[in-house]
Amino acid sequence: MRNENAVRFALHGYGYIGRVHVLASQLNVAAAVPAPAAVWDTAVVRRIDSVSAHLAKKTFACVTDDLSALADRDIDAIDIASPNIAHTAAIEQAVKAQWGIYCEKPVSHTLAETKRLAALVNSAGLTNQVALIYRFHPAVIEARDWISSGALGRPLTFRAELMHGGYLNPERAMSWRLENSASGGGATIDLGIHLFDTIHMLLGQVARVSATTETFVKRRQGVSGEQVVDVDDWASATLWMQGGAVGTVEVSRVHYGRERDFIEIVCEKGVVYIPLDAYCGVEVHTYRDDVTFVPPKHSLVVQPLGAKFAANAHLNLHATSLATFTQRMAGIELDIPVPTFDEAVAAQAVVEAVLASGQRAGEHVVIA
Repeated sequence: MRNENAVRFALHGYGYIGRVHVLASQLNVAAAVPAPAAVWDTAVVRRIDSVSAHLAKKTFACVTDDLSALADRDIDAIDIASPNIAHTAAIEQAVKAQWGIYCEKPVSHTLAETKRLAALVNSAGLTNQVALIYRFHPAVIEARDWISSGALGRPLTFRAELMHGGYLNPERAMSWRLENSASGGGATIDLGIHLFDTIHMLLGQVARVSATTETFVKRRQGVSGEQVVDVDDWASATLWMQGGAVGTVEVSRVHYGRERDFIEIVCEKGVVYIPLDAYCGVEVHTYRDDVTFVPPKHSLVVQPLGAKFAANAHLNLHATSLATFTQRMAGIELDIPVPTFDEAVAAQAVVEAVLASGQRAGEHVVIA
């Protein structure tokens, strides 16, 4: 039974990102974010004797390695933070039980499966959201207001980067994130999907792409010996938008020590700069003196966290994303577009087009 002051969650997967979700919900409580609180009832882990299971017992009322055991719990929603290939079972369980669904990106490891699951969830009429968290960055929200107002004129070009370094070290062990059959891709699906979704929010849909992808560390040590890495470490793509703008997106998981995340959009009357790695507002630079715009106020739940409680951009954005979901579970919609399964489908379509283009030496791929 839904409570307007709290949403009772099951969490599917208690690895790194699952713990981030729990920590983000606690940050919302500490900062008095005006949204229903997340109550963590049950954690579903891969192995009941694992370190994750041991840690989960400190937070959750129930810890299990049996997904079907959730049928006996009093649950409003499920938070899916397990490996990409494992999302399907949890989503199907949620549809059967009529729970709300909060899911890490991507919804699944293939576009075809993501489309199927989106149709399933939509037909069930369930509240759903995907953790495409950059939609809730204060600078992204402000940039959208600036661009949609027309004050800067028509968007012309853009550049976006998510440059991380987690996989530069060839000694880092093999994991599911490096296996295409489990993850659906490397840097492009792990990082690129964030940028593609944010660009969709700011500039509309992508029409076609041309891309280059590379895998620099081609073999890694796994539990059963050396294994082939069959996902991309780095990708660079040119995107042509349906609205006429053209730009580049670069993503990397081998950019160690100088990580940076940003989106820059050149419009007819000036430039919008979005520092995704900093928790701050947008920068607007214009050569004209007559360009003025007063951004509208948005829902309290998406207002930036106060300085005394704000942690870092990554955690803060997860906190806001989760708060918007619990508010939507209470029947309150936002005045900015939230990333549902439908938006996740659109972003993953760009991911698959980029990967396809990379495999075909940069051939242009049109997105339906």
